[in-house]
Amino acid sequence: MADQASSPPAMSEIGRLTGIIWEPRPVFEDLAARPRFWAPLILLTLLPIVFVSTFTRVVGWETYMEQQMERQAASNARMAQMTPEQRERAMEMSASIAKYAGIGGAVVGFALLCLVVAGVLLALMNSLGGADLKFKQAFSITCYSFVPSAISTVLALVVMVLKNPADFDLQNPLPANLSVLVTSPPAPRWLYSLAASIDLFTIWIILLLALGFSVASKKLSYAKALALVASPWLLYVLIKSGLSGLGG
Repeated sequence: MADQASSPPAMSEIGRLTGIIWEPRPVFEDLAARPRFWAPLILLTLLPIVFVSTFTRVVGWETYMEQQMERQAASNARMAQMTPEQRERAMEMSASIAKYAGIGGAVVGFALLCLVVAGVLLALMNSLGGADLKFKQAFSITCYSFVPSAISTVLALVVMVLKNPADFDLQNPLPANLSVLVTSPPAPRWLYSLAASIDLFTIWIILLLALGFSVASKKLSYAKALALVASPWLLYVLIKSGLSGLGG
């Protein structure tokens, strides 16, 4: 009874969502004791649905596929040799598939992402960091750590609405990364992919993940948690950049 009386009251969902931006440590302390994840999970599922729906209406998947074909034509001989009619048919088919894939990805994408990230980080934290955490704690920390992506999604929506649809890049809608220093082409694709991965919001999320796991564990220092979070991300970035390089 004494422990219950001395423990701080539970934070509200609004308090957690705002606190994770301005003062994340108390939020992670609360999540460690009372893990919950529905608020960020719902928010960060609805926002991508709004984003994809707006993209479909404002820019259009046909425009996106035309952009992709123009990029690939420079390095893909088969694409460059296609007749206008063949390109038109291929674009229409690809745009139709992309439309449904985009909506499907928006509906389940964030939940799947958090499941994978939480699972990988929980395994690393418990096996290499001695964290002794449960999956619900890891999943809650992961969901809340991604809340800054809500800001980037809203800003990307603003860019989409204000920018010429033909110039909007769905793969890099908000260039808050080092891609502003390179262009593709003429820069190699692997270099552009690497530069685009070094993103302000991604770094913010990584720092929050490290803080969340270190606060929840007590046995894990922030420096070690940061190393364990950054390592799989760096591996992912290197693999993605390497695969981009294979494309030309």
